[in-house]
Amino acid sequence: MNMSRTILVNEAIRFGVPEGEIILDAALSQGVVLPHQCRGASCGMCKARVTQGTVDNGWSLGLAISDQEIAEGFCLMCQARPLSAEVHLRTVQPIPGGEGSAVQSFEARVLCNTPLTPRVRRLVLQASEPLRFEAQAGAYVELALPGLSPHRRYSLATVPSSAGLIELLVARHPGGAASGHIHDLLQPGDSVGVTGPYGTCRLPEGEGPVLGLAGGTGLAPVLSIMEDALAHGDASPMTLLFSVRDDAELMLMDRLAGLARAHPNFRYALLVTEARSRFCTRQQYAPSWLRENHGSLAGARAVIGGSPGFVAACSDTCIALGMESTAISADSFTPVAQT
Repeated sequence: MNMSRTILVNEAIRFGVPEGEIILDAALSQGVVLPHQCRGASCGMCKARVTQGTVDNGWSLGLAISDQEIAEGFCLMCQARPLSAEVHLRTVQPIPGGEGSAVQSFEARVLCNTPLTPRVRRLVLQASEPLRFEAQAGAYVELALPGLSPHRRYSLATVPSSAGLIELLVARHPGGAASGHIHDLLQPGDSVGVTGPYGTCRLPEGEGPVLGLAGGTGLAPVLSIMEDALAHGDASPMTLLFSVRDDAELMLMDRLAGLARAHPNFRYALLVTEARSRFCTRQQYAPSWLRENHGSLAGARAVIGGSPGFVAACSDTCIALGMESTAISADSFTPVAQT
C-alpha cells in the first residue's frame, strides 16, 4: 500500500509526502513554499537539518552539500526522500514570504523565438489567461514540452508584464532534447505548458553595493534582478560582470548599455575566458577579476547566475574577500540529463 510520510518544517509547516517522492517536489505540488532555487543539488538554498526521522539523501554534485554535512544530519530537500513515517526539518535559509509565491499552471503561445547568439535563443511567450501571481525578479518557470519529461526550468529574463508576457533565454545543450526542440522546432503560434513561478533567488537585503555575476544565460536572472531594483529606485552602486567564453556568446548588449546610460549607479564589465576578444584586453575568469578589482567585499551584496562551477567559484571568492554568505543569492543551472 502506498503510504504518505509527514514532514514538519521549522516546527510550523506540516505536509504529506507520498512514499518515494522528493520532499521539495511534494511541498511545491501542494503550494507549500520552501527555500529553494535550482532543484538540482547545486545551489544549496534548500539545505535543511534533519532533527527527527531519517531520509534518503539521494544524488548530489558535492557542491551544495558535503559528506561531512550529510554525516551531521543535513540534507537537500530537492533530493531527499523521507524514510520514516515522520521527519522534522530545520531549514538553513528562512522560509520565503507569501508575496508572489502562488504557483499557476497555464498554456502559453509562442510570440517569438529568435537567436541572440549561435547557442542562445530569446523565447517570448504570451500566457493564455491572466496571471494570478506576482512573480519577482529572479524567479523561474517550468516548461512542459511535447513528449519530454521531466519539465525543464528556465529563469525569467524579465519580470512578467501585466499583459502576461514571459521572456526566457534558452541555451542549446549538445544532444539536449528540450533545448533542441526549442531551437529547431518551436515556432511562433505554438503552445507550451508553463508552471510557476518558483525559486527564491532575490536581491539580498541591505544597503551595500551590489555585484551581479553572470555566466552565459545566467545573465537572465542577474540582469532581471538588477533591472527591477533600478526601476524601483534602488540607488545602491551596482556592477554587473558578464562572463562568456568568446565574443560570439555576448548578448543583450543594447539592454546593458541602456541601463548604464539611464542609471549613473549602474555599470557593467565583460569577461571573455577562452578566446581573443574585441572587448577585453586579455582572457580572464570571474574570480580573478573579483580579486583584482576588490580588495574587500565586506558589506557588499551579490547575485550570481550560471553553471554550478561558476556559481561555486564566484561565491567562494566573494566570501574570501569578506562578503557575508547571507549577502549572496544564487541561481545555479544544473542541466537535466539530455536537456
